[in-house]
Amino acid sequence: MAPLPALAIPSLSFLIDGDTFSQPYSFTNTSDAGEMITAFSIDLSGTALVFDPVDGGAPGNGSGGTAFAATGGTDVTTGLTGNTVVDGGTTLDILFNNFDAGETFSFLLDVDPADPNAPTPTVLGNEMIGATAAINFSDGQQLNGIFAALGGNPDAAAFTATGLAPIPPVPLPAPALLTLSALGTLGAMSWRRRKAKAG
Repeated sequence: MAPLPALAIPSLSFLIDGDTFSQPYSFTNTSDAGEMITAFSIDLSGTALVFDPVDGGAPGNGSGGTAFAATGGTDVTTGLTGNTVVDGGTTLDILFNNFDAGETFSFLLDVDPADPNAPTPTVLGNEMIGATAAINFSDGQQLNGIFAALGGNPDAAAFTATGLAPIPPVPLPAPALLTLSALGTLGAMSWRRRKAKAG
């Protein structure tokens, strides 16, 4: 009997530490058997926050925005193909075509309070606690994460998302395959005899 394929488990770790206006977000593909990240999404709708990629745009609280921008050349190493974010919106979608295991993607993107009258427009990583993320992998799995507190780091949020090992097909030993084939042939012959007698 041939050996079963190795079980591959996709996983990712994420961190935002400090001021979202000037500090990068980063996430790492920590998968164990070559699964690539193909898409990453953040949803702020569970918080009182919005994305602010436009200087002087929504939510109009007087702060400058920071546009989406990859940092440190990570757009090249991960095969960044595009992103979608709307000023004053709550979702960010990022697409990749070469985000291999062991690689990290880092980017800048401002987040502000949705309320234009908030006392301060500055949002720290810990204020994003409760936001959610979805990560698509090349093996077809989609993992979900929720931003949570990072122990010992009061202005950060982080999460780790780990998938499931796929269930490999269970190969039948050769004798069992022959038995199933023989039973199928006998059943077909019996059905033909009954049909011939009835006709």
